[in-house]
Amino acid sequence: MEPEQSYFNQIARARDTFDSDEYLMELLKNLKVKSLIVGVGGAGNNTVSRLQEIGIENAETLNINTDAHDLFHSNSNYKLLIGKERCNGLGSGNDPILGKEAAEEDSHRIREIFESNAPDIVFITCGLGGGTGTGAAPIIAREAKRLHAIVVGFCSIPFRSEGAQRRMRAKWGLRNLAKFADSLIPFPNDNLLHFLPRAPLLTCFKIMDEILVKSIREVVNLINNCGLVNIDYADIKKVFMRNGKYPSGLIGITESLGREKDLVTKAKLALNNPLLQPDIKKIENCIVSITGNHRLSLSKVNKIISSISEEIPEKAQLKFGNTIDPNFGRRIRILVLGKGPISPYVYHAMNAESELPAH
Repeated sequence: MEPEQSYFNQIARARDTFDSDEYLMELLKNLKVKSLIVGVGGAGNNTVSRLQEIGIENAETLNINTDAHDLFHSNSNYKLLIGKERCNGLGSGNDPILGKEAAEEDSHRIREIFESNAPDIVFITCGLGGGTGTGAAPIIAREAKRLHAIVVGFCSIPFRSEGAQRRMRAKWGLRNLAKFADSLIPFPNDNLLHFLPRAPLLTCFKIMDEILVKSIREVVNLINNCGLVNIDYADIKKVFMRNGKYPSGLIGITESLGREKDLVTKAKLALNNPLLQPDIKKIENCIVSITGNHRLSLSKVNKIISSISEEIPEKAQLKFGNTIDPNFGRRIRILVLGKGPISPYVYHAMNAESELPAH
């Protein structure tokens, strides 16, 4: 009987060794990456409102503004009117110093929101060159970093036609935001002129807003969705986490109808995002996410990855993921994230004395 008894004892011990699905399910609930998307000022609020409109999963949204009217008409999970004493709910009047003071006035409330949500990653979106987004976004980034969140900034840079003073304010805001952001991706509005030189200014603003919306949405989806070939949060963290003087960042999204000859062009277009004009020879770490339906072939995936791998430095780390979406039809979406390239706008802002124009 002793050998038989020993066998059953081993089975009992093995049950204690292995982890049950119930345990793993509970663990996954606690391990879920928490993302908070913060829109700051009018442009940032518009981006978050659009995100809410098209739908975003696995992330909370927060709109912050000094303008009560704009904030009321925006759409987000949470809202915060800052600078009630300084601005009286009337906005900052394109004065970034006022925007900064408004955020400082309510820094304790901003901190409380971050503490209660405990986000792992905070996306901050704003338009630079005005008052609230330019002045308040760096303070919000600072508070997020105090709680050890990864901070990723998406911001638009004004058209040259908007005037020298607005560009100077944008440069000042970018410099301050760069102090606290782990990854910072500015989208210069002027780059749209290469594609839409005859488009009305309002149309250009809407297009840039749509680009920001898609960029943030795709990254959030990438973090939280489990794919056939998975990219996890640790991979994303390597790309976004800052490890030098300058916050870097590259993002590109393209879609192909799946034709073989089109895949290489679209893959390279995602990598060489013409709106950012990145120096891809500076890439240290690269993530490529490919989404298609269940018929997406290995040869097409290989063509996309090979096209990108040939463009980036040999020593750069590359990881790819694949997500199956049955609703994609013939379409193939390519998302590229990169670490290493520093926006020339960020570089010049951090290396110049960015004075604010007299207001």
